Amino acid sequence: MALPASGQISFNDIHVEIEGDNAVSPLSLEELSDGTFATINTANASANRPDGSAPHAISEFYSYDHDLTSSSWGTSWSANSVSIASNPGGTNYYNRSITFSGFTNDVIDIYFTVNSGTVRGNLSVAVSTSAFPNNSATYHGVGSSTGQFTTSISVNGSGTLYCRFKYAQHGALHETSNRTIKIVADGETSPGTNQVNFDDSGGGFP
Repeated sequence: MALPASGQISFNDIHVEIEGDNAVSPLSLEELSDGTFATINTANASANRPDGSAPHAISEFYSYDHDLTSSSWGTSWSANSVSIASNPGGTNYYNRSITFSGFTNDVIDIYFTVNSGTVRGNLSVAVSTSAFPNNSATYHGVGSSTGQFTTSISVNGSGTLYCRFKYAQHGALHETSNRTIKIVADGETSPGTNQVNFDDSGGGFP
C-alpha cells in the first residue's frame, strides 16, 4: 500500500511501508532515504521516491510504494508485415500479439502514427488476453494519436495481449501507407516495431 500523496505522514508510516506491519527496528530517516536499510524501489516515478541525498525529508516519501512493480511491454509485436488485398470497400483482418508484465488494472490506449502515405481506410481492433478474437468480436476504433481509443480496456499482471486488427478499405480511394501501431498503459509505450503497410492499390503487399 503506497504512502499518501499529501497531508501528514510520520516517520513510523515510512518505516511500516518499507519493513511491513511488524516494523520494530529503530532507524534514522537517513537510513530509510538512502537505501541503507532497504534498497529504494525505483519502479516509483522519481517524484514519488526519496532522492537519497541530504538533506533528507519525510516529504520525499509522498506516494512512495515500496512493493510497486515495474510495468512493461514485450520487446516487440509478434510480426510486422501484413498482406492487404485490393478490394475497395472490403475488410481485411490480421493478428498481432505482444507480452506485458507488471500492470495493475491499467487502461490501454492503442493508436497509430503514419510513416508515409495518406490514410484512407479505417482501422479498428478487438483484444483479448486469452486468444485471438474472431471476426465477429467487438471492434474498437484506432485513431492516429493517443487518447482516441474508443473503449476502456485494462491489463492486469503479466501475460499476452492478443489483438485482431480490422482494416476497412475506403469505398472508392486506394491507400498506400505505412503505419506504426503502438499501445500504451501506465505510461509505458510498446516498442514501435509494428510497421504495417496498408497497400490496397494493386493486389496486396507481400
